[in-house]
Amino acid sequence: MSLRNPERGLLSVKGLIFSMGLIASFIFVGTIYGLVIRPEANKAALATSYGVDAGTSLSSFFVILKDYEQQICLSLFLWGIMILVYKFILLQGEIKVVNEYEPDILEEAETESSPGGRSITREEAKAIASKVDDDSRKPEFHNKLLPYVVARGLERYHITGSVPEATETMMGRIEVASEQQESELSMLRYLVWAIPSIGFIGTVRGIGVALRRADEALQGDISGVTSALGVAFNSTLVALIISIMLMLLIHLLQSSQEGLILRLQTFCREQILDKLFEQSSEDRRQKSEDRGQRTGIKPAELTAPPEEEGS
Repeated sequence: MSLRNPERGLLSVKGLIFSMGLIASFIFVGTIYGLVIRPEANKAALATSYGVDAGTSLSSFFVILKDYEQQICLSLFLWGIMILVYKFILLQGEIKVVNEYEPDILEEAETESSPGGRSITREEAKAIASKVDDDSRKPEFHNKLLPYVVARGLERYHITGSVPEATETMMGRIEVASEQQESELSMLRYLVWAIPSIGFIGTVRGIGVALRRADEALQGDISGVTSALGVAFNSTLVALIISIMLMLLIHLLQSSQEGLILRLQTFCREQILDKLFEQSSEDRRQKSEDRGQRTGIKPAELTAPPEEEGS
């Protein structure tokens, strides 16, 4: 029995979703700017030039957002929100699977096979792995991490009969999943760095425009300089606020992912690994005798050291 890695089937889907999300965010924000923000900001600027009250504080908000740097920052912020929502949905699906598996995944397969309590033999491990494999084909369990980890660990135990190897298999795959989740946050961390950088580009552009209009300010017209400085400060303000909000959401997602990894490790240890049947020395001796009967060698001869000559 084999169960494919659920993360592999999601790679192409994730790439497509992220690409479409980036395009959709730029189109959506560009439409909002073209229909609402820039027309309202132009009206407010025109009213101010004639000495007329711009109206509401919302007009000032549109003036702060009207430049291209703010538009790019908001587009990237919306894209980051799409990625975060998608990852939170996947995370909630994994948590739901853990909640449904925790109470009763082993109740049907457990037997009183040892005096100390319930344990899982190699034969039972194969049966449980088959059951988990069947469950993974259901829509609610499809491409989920826990069924994959449990099935691979029990398969390993059924093949080798070694609890340490089963432990290494389960914990190794959980560790790989943790590292993959961490690597997938790199794009969001890049956005947290890129958004303030774009804001600083707007600051440099605004200061450059203000310096070019210094002659107008010396002649008494400071409107051009103040407008350029407004671009400089507004772009940085918007970029820093957006990056702070995005970083908070990233930390919330990361803490939830770490909590999921801890729950997976706890579940595998308490529900699976601690119940695997350890083969007793009597069982090993019996298997050694059976092997000796097949090969014609007595069990004592299998382990006894060779006698030295002359003894």
